[in-house]
Order: sequence, then C-alpha cells, then structure tokens
Amino acid sequence: MNRFIDRVEEVIVWTLVLMLLVAVLLGTLGLGRTLFQIIIDSPPYLLIDPKMLFQSFGLFLICLIGLELLKLLKFHVSHHSVKPELVVEVAIIALCNKIVTLDLKETAPVSLLGLAAMIFALAAGYYVFIRHGEEKGQASSRD
Repeated sequence: MNRFIDRVEEVIVWTLVLMLLVAVLLGTLGLGRTLFQIIIDSPPYLLIDPKMLFQSFGLFLICLIGLELLKLLKFHVSHHSVKPELVVEVAIIALCNKIVTLDLKETAPVSLLGLAAMIFALAAGYYVFIRHGEEKGQASSRD
C-alpha cells in the first residue's frame, strides 16, 4: 500500500512540475508581449508609462513566484523532502508581489499593519532557517 501511495505521489509531483513549467513559460511570454505592446502601442515610443510599468512588475513577480515554486518542487523530487526556507522564500516573494501592486488609497490601515507583521514574521523565520543551516554546516566541516 505504501508503495502505491509513493507512486501516486510521484506522478502528482511530476504532473505539477509539468503544469508549472507550462504556466511559467506562458506567463513569461505574456509578460514579454505586454511589455512589447506597452513600448510600441502609444507615443512616445520606446518609453513606458509608470502606471503600465507598475502593472508589468506584478506580472514579473508572478513569474518569479512560479520559478521559486518550480525550485521547491525540483528539490522535493530530488530529495523527497521540502526545505522550509524555500517555502518561506516563496511566501516572501508572494507577499512582496502583494505590496508592489497594493493601492494604498484603497487599503485599510489595519491591513497595512497585518502586511507589516507578516513581512517581519517571514523575514525572522527565514533568518532563523538560514542561521540554523549555517551552524549545521559549520559543525559538519569541523568534524
């Protein structure tokens, strides 16, 4: 029974990897098309309106989140485990995407405090994971 479950898990992970690859590829192509249209469509040519550039940053960060998720799945496939610091990295990038695309005029102050608390908690968690990894690596190099 465990062997069957392991096999199903492996098929699901590989399916997720393939779907994520397609999504990141299509997202990257969409971002390129959007930037190309922004540059060519409206005068002055070869200049980007800050508002349109702002929108393209959101698309860029979404593609980056996809790449980080792909790295996470790749690690899972090769090591059959998940590194918590990679999960925290993806969460930080996703939160940064939210902050970059945030409309401050429409956001309640309590929401901003919540975002700040999440950033602080994720940064602290990432710091702990990285420090723990460095200490672990230093201990093994002394042996």
